[in-house]
Amino acid sequence: MFNLSKKFNKISFILLCLGIGIGFFLIIQLKTPVVRVVDPISPYISLQDTKDVLVEEQDHLKNKINILQTDITKSEEELKKYTASQKTVEEIENYKKNIGLTKRTGQGIIIKIDDSKKAEVSIDSITHAADLRDIVNFLWGVGAEAISINDERIVFVSSIDCIVNTILINSTKTAPPFEIKVIGKPKDLEDQVNNSNNLKDIKKRVKNQGLILEVIRKNDITILPYDGSFVIEYAKIAEANE
Repeated sequence: MFNLSKKFNKISFILLCLGIGIGFFLIIQLKTPVVRVVDPISPYISLQDTKDVLVEEQDHLKNKINILQTDITKSEEELKKYTASQKTVEEIENYKKNIGLTKRTGQGIIIKIDDSKKAEVSIDSITHAADLRDIVNFLWGVGAEAISINDERIVFVSSIDCIVNTILINSTKTAPPFEIKVIGKPKDLEDQVNNSNNLKDIKKRVKNQGLILEVIRKNDITILPYDGSFVIEYAKIAEANE
């Protein structure tokens, strides 16, 4: 009985200490002044400077990729002169064409989508990343052979995302108006885009909110090669699947 009482007193003492500790912690929290940003402009300027540095680095890397692609093309042309290498080079060129690493030219359409020019701006009167994704997915489904948005080549690892009010295509900052170049059969593509049963949400906003959507047939469209990184995008895909 004595041991049980002694054990009970020990537990009570521990609980008392724990309660005092928690109470002391809460008092400190209540008395601690809330830290406020004295100058709200400074963080914004810092973020803006960081963004400018990243954009500059990205432009530098893209230029480097373009130079390397030019060097590779020259090397392939040299290899073609040797009969033993010609077939291999042609196979490589075909693979590059299929994944978007070569410039494409041909017939097709140009789709222009832009924010409404009405005075009042609403969520339905501006172009969203989701709109561009919907259009791209639709175009692949109706026979597009190559696509670019504001000269950013769309390939199987391309991303079209939105951060606040900025749309990023292949991690490159873009802004409206958006020019979507599409190589394929011009009439078929134009008919599909203009069909009232397709892209209904966008066309509803064109009618009601003044969103701008135009489709033009072209016989001489040029779509530039993809100049982003496949390695980084593969890493993102692998991470997402874990």
